[in-house]
Amino acid sequence: MSCKNAIIAILVFMVVGLLLTLNRYKQLFRQENLLSSWVIQKVKIDEFDVRFKPESQGPSKETEISFIGSFGAHSSTSDFETWILCAFAKSAQKVFEFGTFTGKTTYLLAKNTPESGKVITLTLSPEEIDSYTKSKADHEDDTKAALQESIFNKFYYSNEVVAHKVEQLFGDSKKFDTTPYLKKIDMIFIDGSRAESYVENDSKKALEMIKPGGIIFWHDYRGPNRARGVYNVLNSLSKTLKLVHIAGTSLVAYRAPN
Repeated sequence: MSCKNAIIAILVFMVVGLLLTLNRYKQLFRQENLLSSWVIQKVKIDEFDVRFKPESQGPSKETEISFIGSFGAHSSTSDFETWILCAFAKSAQKVFEFGTFTGKTTYLLAKNTPESGKVITLTLSPEEIDSYTKSKADHEDDTKAALQESIFNKFYYSNEVVAHKVEQLFGDSKKFDTTPYLKKIDMIFIDGSRAESYVENDSKKALEMIKPGGIIFWHDYRGPNRARGVYNVLNSLSKTLKLVHIAGTSLVAYRAPN
């Protein structure tokens, strides 16, 4: 190859690399909405629910929770997100969680539900990883993350005083039968696989299970994890559902009509 051709080849390689990099960052900018307005309306937490409206001396004691911080936790909800979820759990008799992972959030939800409350949590066990069903639209990074989080058989809540309030389910959420839970769940937290096909599946099943007046929360709509599957599915759902993005969090919320 001549020197001239070698230089041309290098320049072509650099241009292609630059275009690929710009396209990647374009997607990230789009998800963080640095170049446009948010697709889903952003609201402050006290605009979504009055119990969070500050009193003259600070937060309402109605939102007081049992709490453990996120420092040292693996891929955890933020402290602000944990406060929000657990404050809602205080009035929920039945909570359903897609994605157990370490079980820390499960533990805190159980800790804050009423004494008669129940937390049902669904995850893929290490022995069932081969049953995970990736779809063409799923991004490889989301699939990889989901499998990496399906490594626990023992959880944060195991052998704790609240363990009797937790019903641990194992299996692929795409094969999960919602029949026993139809319109029976007060609060649902979707934090399983962030792959697009799974977010679609879990959202559909959550809408089947939520009670009138109940609340569904989705995690990872934005933030450092940049879960494009969550972002894409929720933006699509927002065309038919009244979704809100809780300001200062990666949570999207939906309150089912009474």
